[in-house]
Amino acid sequence: MKYLFSLIILIFSSVQLFAQQPNDCVNAIVICGNSSFSSNASGAGVQEVSGCASEEHNSIWIRVDIVQNGTLGFDLIPDNTDISVDYDFWIYGPNEDCSSLTSPIRCSTTNPIAAGQTNNHTGMGSVSSEAFEGPGADGDSYVEWINVLSGESYYIVVDRPVGNGGFELNWTGSAAQGTGAFPEPPTANMIQDLEECSDTGSAQFNLGNLRSSINSDLSNNEVDFYETLANATDNLNALPNNYTSTQSVKTIYAKVTSNSTQCTNVTEFNLIINQIDNIQIEASENPICAPRDVEIQFSGSANAIVEYAIDGGSTQQIQLNNSGIAIFDLFVDEEVTISVSNTYVENPDGSIQCSAAQNESLTILVEGISVGENLIDFYTCDGDQDGKAIFDLTENDSIALANVSGGYQTSYHFTQAQAENGINAITTPANFENTQNFPQEIWVRVEDEVFTNCYAVSSFELDAYTDAPPSFEVERSSLNFDEEHVITITNVSGIGMYEFSIGDGNWQLIDDANPSISFTVEGGGQFTVTGRHTEGCGMSFQTVTFIDYPKYFTPNQDGINDYWNIVGFQQNNRNAEILIFDRFGKLLKSIAPNSRGWDGTYHGKSMPSNDYWFLVKYVETLPDGTTINKSFKSNFSLIR
Repeated sequence: MKYLFSLIILIFSSVQLFAQQPNDCVNAIVICGNSSFSSNASGAGVQEVSGCASEEHNSIWIRVDIVQNGTLGFDLIPDNTDISVDYDFWIYGPNEDCSSLTSPIRCSTTNPIAAGQTNNHTGMGSVSSEAFEGPGADGDSYVEWINVLSGESYYIVVDRPVGNGGFELNWTGSAAQGTGAFPEPPTANMIQDLEECSDTGSAQFNLGNLRSSINSDLSNNEVDFYETLANATDNLNALPNNYTSTQSVKTIYAKVTSNSTQCTNVTEFNLIINQIDNIQIEASENPICAPRDVEIQFSGSANAIVEYAIDGGSTQQIQLNNSGIAIFDLFVDEEVTISVSNTYVENPDGSIQCSAAQNESLTILVEGISVGENLIDFYTCDGDQDGKAIFDLTENDSIALANVSGGYQTSYHFTQAQAENGINAITTPANFENTQNFPQEIWVRVEDEVFTNCYAVSSFELDAYTDAPPSFEVERSSLNFDEEHVITITNVSGIGMYEFSIGDGNWQLIDDANPSISFTVEGGGQFTVTGRHTEGCGMSFQTVTFIDYPKYFTPNQDGINDYWNIVGFQQNNRNAEILIFDRFGKLLKSIAPNSRGWDGTYHGKSMPSNDYWFLVKYVETLPDGTTINKSFKSNFSLIR
């Protein structure tokens, strides 16, 4: 199919924009006026062209009706100057019938790159003598212009086989001089925008009354209205005489069509809805707890005049600024209500352009304030147990101020009386050391920064602990007989910060960024996990046992590694069976888990340095507490 995304016709000083639906010869666009033509075609419909060894790819059909004798040519100039962008064209006529097209009288399908051209322009002109050229390298992209007579009509097919972008046609030749080669389009007068007032966001406009203003000769021309330029070009979805708009500014396209030549002309205008917004009333503070000036703000349509009253009194006026805002101060010493009854916008001459009744009101209350709930009761570590600790009382600031708006402040005091009288405030609340034995009660006062007689008080406690060991869980990545075992500490709970260690190893901190930590241990036996408070407020322990075996032993009676045995067996494995073999499978020794182990002899004779094998049969306890019978076989080294 053929698509024309933009079509621009320049008639003297006017500019008209069109968008074209798929067209073939029977739907060719009629060119009117001594004008330029621009297009961006995409797609091809019925293949109707012949000649110059090409076909339609991205094409558009144009019809010209001649009204002046002479020569007629054109320059086709692509919008995209890339020389790879290639345009072709065919000319049919004069007076061809779309249903029985013959051969074109002119065509050019020359490729500008193949022909060695310096640009990608094409067209018809006086310097060329051939009527046909192309395809590929054949030709110079221009053919001879045609001689036309008044009353003739011609079809021009423009196609873009390579590249993208639109093009412009500029008419040349003697027929295009003076009044031009084509019929003049009908008049489409520019008219003023239509404006209506609305407080709902929609308004109705009478388009039918505009026809005679757009074109005065309605006996020979038709005027129709469209929401889009594409619809105007394609005669789709013409609007009714009475049209309802819901947009603040809506562009309407008026299309004038000549009944005799079918030439068209388009003008545009805007439908403008002057919106009167409902007035919104805000107070800088509400409620208040002491007499003071309160800032009142009206917001609505820009430059609107607002009529309001205070407690049902006389009507007053205030004008909103260009941003739709007006502010004034009102002294309030008791409950007061501000009510808006009407708002309107004036024309420059002072007449009312739009107005709308209003029913908005705001009541400012006078009532006491309160301190925010759930103040923090501080509970910290007294690691050296001297009965002293440092507290940041200001952590309660935001909580204490939660029930009031801006313009209030806090202070902290030792007694309720001091807080209520606003005296003896604690001077360093962010770094306060308790002044009496725990627990100590502290009072907070919330007061207006200006009207300090507007206040409220509440209290919280300071306390400390000296023993807060962590509660934690231990997970094992493996159970038994691994070279390395990973112990993971998780689910730590308690008060404050904690760190953990295994045996005499390094301490690792657990916090929000590291909610769990892991340690790697080697060998078997029992390992002790210690958790302690970072400020010295208690520690707790858990043990983890792994069943494992030494990889070697040295029975040289030096007191070090003189015996070999399985390590890590607990009470439930006191009857485990451990058998030791030489490399030929000969049983050398059977030992018990609770014995010192094998001393490296067989019947009193020292066995030589070598690898020896063992088999152990034991009970393994799983993480869920259940037990299973297992056996394990491996080897170890005797070194002398």
